[in-house]
Amino acid sequence: MTMTMDKEVQRKYSTAISKGAGMIEETRRLLEQWRPDEPLDDFTRRVQAEGLLGNSTAYRTRDVVRRVFAPRFLRPSDKPARILQRVLASGLPGRVFTELLFVFAARQDPLVYDFTIREYWPAARRGRPVMDTDPMLSFLSEAHYDGRLDNQWSEKVSVRIARCVLGLLRDVGFLREVVRGRREIVNYRMSDEGAAILARELNEAGVTDSSLCNHPDWGLFGMTPSEVVERLDAIGEHRGVIVQRAGSVVHFTWVVKSIEELIDVLAR
Repeated sequence: MTMTMDKEVQRKYSTAISKGAGMIEETRRLLEQWRPDEPLDDFTRRVQAEGLLGNSTAYRTRDVVRRVFAPRFLRPSDKPARILQRVLASGLPGRVFTELLFVFAARQDPLVYDFTIREYWPAARRGRPVMDTDPMLSFLSEAHYDGRLDNQWSEKVSVRIARCVLGLLRDVGFLREVVRGRREIVNYRMSDEGAAILARELNEAGVTDSSLCNHPDWGLFGMTPSEVVERLDAIGEHRGVIVQRAGSVVHFTWVVKSIEELIDVLAR
């Protein structure tokens, strides 16, 4: 199920990001060895036995697999893991993998999702050159007062979570750390392949043509509905999708049968 920004739903924030920010290389190694039919406990033991996470302790391995990898990519279904695994095998550019990893991770963490859309991208559009922990600390303070945090976090915890969220945005490519602690905002543009795969994933999740370009997930990359339409139109039929417009009505015709086939077409 995809995450929405429905104001009727009270979104609660947690410290889940502290268990692992981007973890891009770790996720890559896990996905290269993950088997869809393998029980999670068996996979966890195999990760430890085969040293897939380097010299991590058994406790850390279990934490990463069960509290980071599984919630992001295996629940409520393992489709995110299967998509990412297919992208890895396809030979598509690494940033496509990273973009999709970010979408799936953000959907499972309302704090990351909301901060990226409500604070990061407005700052980027205003031309703000750098981002430190202050915007996140202000965001958390507001969250405490409007009920998104059950309990006010200590300053130490808040700073740690702020650094974790900014670390994730850096790992994705939204920020560039030129010197320790100084994070420059990057003029980031989502890849065409990432946009096509996200659009197809939303389509397969049941998002209608009329809602697809307005889906909040595009906000994770700072894209407006009109920008989404233009991008998907530019991708073209030869890469999997036909965009038809009649006034404000947009219709998508997919010339591939599945997201797996789309990934293969994009990789050619």
